[in-house]
Amino acid sequence: MSSEADGDADLTGQALVARELRRHRERAGLSLNKLAQRVGYSRTYISTSEKPGADLISEEVVKRVDDELHAGGALVELRARADVERKSRRAPADAVPSHPGPAAPSRTDEPITDDVVDVLSRVQKLGRRVNPEIICHLQADLADMMVQYEKIDHVSLVPTLLKQRVWTESLLEEVGHPRQRQQLYEIAGATSGLLGYAAVGRGRFPLARAYCFESFELGDFAQDSNLQAWARGLQSFCEYYAQRYDDALKFAADGLNYAGSGPQSVRLAVNGVARAMGKLGDADGVRRAVENAYELMSLNDVPSGLPSSISLECYSAAQAASNAATAYLSLGESEKVQEYVSQAMPEIDISESPWSRSLVMIDLSSSLIRSREADLDRATGLIIDALSISDGRPIISVQQRTAEFVRDASDRWGKSTQIDALRDAMLALEGR
Repeated sequence: MSSEADGDADLTGQALVARELRRHRERAGLSLNKLAQRVGYSRTYISTSEKPGADLISEEVVKRVDDELHAGGALVELRARADVERKSRRAPADAVPSHPGPAAPSRTDEPITDDVVDVLSRVQKLGRRVNPEIICHLQADLADMMVQYEKIDHVSLVPTLLKQRVWTESLLEEVGHPRQRQQLYEIAGATSGLLGYAAVGRGRFPLARAYCFESFELGDFAQDSNLQAWARGLQSFCEYYAQRYDDALKFAADGLNYAGSGPQSVRLAVNGVARAMGKLGDADGVRRAVENAYELMSLNDVPSGLPSSISLECYSAAQAASNAATAYLSLGESEKVQEYVSQAMPEIDISESPWSRSLVMIDLSSSLIRSREADLDRATGLIIDALSISDGRPIISVQQRTAEFVRDASDRWGKSTQIDALRDAMLALEGR
């Protein structure tokens, strides 16, 4: 007998159904979200049905899934067997003895499982609520922190975010009302995401991955596909700066399944897919992703200026252009970089985000040393100005891009006073 068959013998009927549901879905190349949309049930329900130990998936749903995955009735048959198994486990308690004795006399004094107080207590638990004003204040505070993220040292937000995350968790343990639980899951998911962003900025990638994963899972509990798309963007962002570009691309591409053509689609296309493909050297992929981002912008309410880069809303035109510049920089296409920088710079120059200005200036500087008429003096001058803008508030994106500039400049010019001065400035930045 095969090892798989041996393993099947140890599985309950429900666990076997759960395993086969997942196996058939993955073989069909469908995400949980896509399958849920096609069969008309929530992603949470489909996801739970694939977990051993959960309740057995309903007969109606398994028929729809079987049809959608072209399983040929195999899933329906497994579900029927599991149902028989489930009923047989209950049979001893319910079965009538083969040689029943005299019927027991009817009694009216047998103990009752529930009394009125038990029932009303359950109702009270269902109705437990948080003061709506508290939820409104938490939502407003979170929105304010997203805006402040562009202006102040990210590390300074961490204590407040941690306190909010712990309190939100305690509220979730208390509240029973479904809508308020959903709102608290949304708040908790966004809070974990911000903590993930801050961890990426400090180069703490294992912690960032945990926070970003938590954010995605909380988005699932909230049944908020926009929040899940945002969290996938966080995961892509994390892996990009961890220099795991294949993983960054996978997270961004999956995020687009959740985003559809909604607000997060532009960010995922240009910040996630295009930049990762640039690092992977896929020029055609970069062009397609950038074009896709601009097409998606036409389907969304695009904000003006330079809003928060971590907003749950759509990217602005300046943000899309600055990320397109970064993607083309990885391909060494200096003219494209300068074209997109020129589109982004007017809004970025008047923004309150020191990091956005620094990063665009660094990208422009890097394009200057890769062009045919390279200008090392101008490029290093721009870089030093860029570092001074975000001085005292270093983040990994500024550090990595500056290091890449020094590497590329050294490859082209060797040792020079300009590069030495920049290297000293970079070391001072890393030492803070």
